[in-house]
Amino acid sequence: MKPIFRWGVFVFLIVVTIILGNKGMDLRSLGTNVDGDGIGVHFLFFEINDRVLEKSIPSYANGFFIASIVTALAAIYVAGKTTLRHKALKAFT
Repeated sequence: MKPIFRWGVFVFLIVVTIILGNKGMDLRSLGTNVDGDGIGVHFLFFEINDRVLEKSIPSYANGFFIASIVTALAAIYVAGKTTLRHKALKAFT
């Protein structure tokens, strides 16, 4: 892989991490204070669930936080691999 492509993947993963964390914070701040029986959970263009019960909202928030941690770790891995490979190639030339 080219280093520029790897940095593009890194930036993409960081953006997804921020969006997932933001959605988790939105759901956490909403808590169980909703009108009616539940809410619909949407992420970007996708509908995750159209009727989430009040008691399940914190579970969805935790799921978004965990997903943001996973994507952050993947971004760190890609950045580390790119910089280490760059340093290794520089040492041999």
